[in-house]
Amino acid sequence: MVGTTMARAAVALGFFGMIGMQSACATTGAFTGTAEPLPDSVIARMLASGSWREGCPVALADLRYLRMSYVDFDGAVREGEMVVAADIAEAIVGVFAKLFEARFPIARMQLVDDFAANDDLSMAANNTSAFNCRAVTGGTGYSQHSYGNAIDINTIQNPYVRVRDTGTLILPPEGAAFADRADVRPGMIVAGDVVTAAFAEIGWVWGGDWTSLKDYQHFSSNGQ
Repeated sequence: MVGTTMARAAVALGFFGMIGMQSACATTGAFTGTAEPLPDSVIARMLASGSWREGCPVALADLRYLRMSYVDFDGAVREGEMVVAADIAEAIVGVFAKLFEARFPIARMQLVDDFAANDDLSMAANNTSAFNCRAVTGGTGYSQHSYGNAIDINTIQNPYVRVRDTGTLILPPEGAAFADRADVRPGMIVAGDVVTAAFAEIGWVWGGDWTSLKDYQHFSSNGQ
């Protein structure tokens, strides 16, 4: 795809090792994105955290490890990482190339393994991530994240909001300040913007279009 650099050869990649450690670059530069089979170092992280384990609905061989440029909230260019399903890896790199070109800000992009595969911790850190073998929020069946077919972006600016007679659930709780979607601020995803348009081009569905609840951070290949 235009503006993307797809590398298939395995490369030596270091383990981030601690939350918040990301590759910082200059404030300018071209987008770079790579997709490759999971390196041994990444598999070790996934097994240690439990983001993948025996019985998960997708094999490790059917996942791909991405490294991609993004622009943070200070306008600096950084390099993040993500694990997605193999058959959509190139398309996802293309999506993030478009977000980079539009300078859409992303707070951080780390594997959930940096947060002990705990979705609540990852969301509270405003992390953009994809694969995590876990149950759907509020249920027991596998989430689309368990297949590498879903991505959550800027989880604080784009919270999960479920309204019931008993009250309103907002996840993460830090996202309450962004529940009013009419007050658009940097990093928020809204209908018709560059983020929803880029995902729509590859056939993905936005959780902000759901009717039973709103999951503004969430995009998936099958709308779940």
